[in-house]
Amino acid sequence: MYTDGHDVTITDSMFMVRNMSYRLIGITKHGLHIVKPHRLPGYILFMLGVILAVCGILNLTPENIVPSARVLGLTLSGNTIVLIAGAAIAFMGVLIVGLLRERYAVRIATAEGEKDVVVSNRKEYVNQIVHALNAAFNFVRRRGNN
Repeated sequence: MYTDGHDVTITDSMFMVRNMSYRLIGITKHGLHIVKPHRLPGYILFMLGVILAVCGILNLTPENIVPSARVLGLTLSGNTIVLIAGAAIAFMGVLIVGLLRERYAVRIATAEGEKDVVVSNRKEYVNQIVHALNAAFNFVRRRGNN
């Protein structure tokens, strides 16, 4: 028997996660699954920022679209404003891509399909659960052969 003291309990016949229970005999496959983060929004922000920054550097922004502004006693042209905004947006995109991390899941397959039943940032934790499931399945197999 395994329990993490919180939401996961594994017995010789059941796998319980929070308020869901799965019978071991109903689980056809299980294992560790890596959940890749969705980085596309960060890449899009980065590219948009680079395009804006290049427009600002090459003075491609018409004055009637982004007028000059006075900030802290400095007069900034529309192109300078677009350059600064583009650099800030590109930086946000880099931050988003850099801060997103892979997550790890216990994935099981049942007659209903595949499910990620436990998801965590800690690979060791998910590995513990997978090893406990392996031990439970081995126990069930040994008991069934006797």
